[in-house]
Amino acid sequence: MDIAPGPMKIPCYGARRNVGAYERPFSGVGEEFEPLGIAPGESGLILHETGYWPHDRLWNFPNVFSPFWRVMYDYKAGHAVRFGGRVTPLGPGRLHIIPNHQRFDCMGDPPVPSLWFAFSCRRSADPRQPMPIVLPLNPVLRAYVNEFPATFHVRGPARRERIRRLSESFLLYVLGRPEIRWQAPVPEPIARVVAQVNARPGEGWRNPELARRACMSEDGFIRAFRTWMNRTPARYVAEVRIREACRMMTETERSIDAIADALGFADRFCFSRVFKRLTGLTPARYRRSHRRA
Repeated sequence: MDIAPGPMKIPCYGARRNVGAYERPFSGVGEEFEPLGIAPGESGLILHETGYWPHDRLWNFPNVFSPFWRVMYDYKAGHAVRFGGRVTPLGPGRLHIIPNHQRFDCMGDPPVPSLWFAFSCRRSADPRQPMPIVLPLNPVLRAYVNEFPATFHVRGPARRERIRRLSESFLLYVLGRPEIRWQAPVPEPIARVVAQVNARPGEGWRNPELARRACMSEDGFIRAFRTWMNRTPARYVAEVRIREACRMMTETERSIDAIADALGFADRFCFSRVFKRLTGLTPARYRRSHRRA
């Protein structure tokens, strides 16, 4: 299969425009959930977007490189992804998984019914694994992908939560498939600290205290944490706090000042600055956009 990449084309779907989701997980035409910049919870993943479009056309986005994972399924043939010089056709009968920090091209012009997911995952894929990761559809996966089009046609306040629950269940099943090769598990001292931060994000976590709980020197702890978690301890603590803030702003009536105080921020202004730096949104805007019906 030989498809020239050509210039990027941005299709319009009525008033909505597919912006391709290069660095941001929101394509402009999917159902949006959590922003980037927050750490996965107990499930190990954060769902950013689920999209289904019955006539996804002019799907040409070169040099895509994103800090989040993708799962893609096309109900008909016609589109493809290219890694280097190797083109992999999309189409029925198989899922395509692209972990974070992979460079690839999206290619194809015909209108194709497409399903996609953007999410962040706590674990990292083995860098030696060929890309994209291809999963043949078994009966369970086929049942899932066949359920999404009808779910997207649901109307009313329950639609968003139905899409979220179905998406998270689907992705957890996908990430448990043996076709995905993972990097080695995080060492126990680092995993122990991660669990404690997740359990009590509002505590005054600082590097000396985290290192003490890991039974390591501070310098050694910081180096090990960056190696296994791909971020500094301070960045991880901030991501966990912002994840919990997102939950509190959508599920409770607590004020932004109260949320900032509960999560260990000095004041609302400090909280707002960190929230916007990590997610690209202010807390107030996030609350307005994602408050559950």
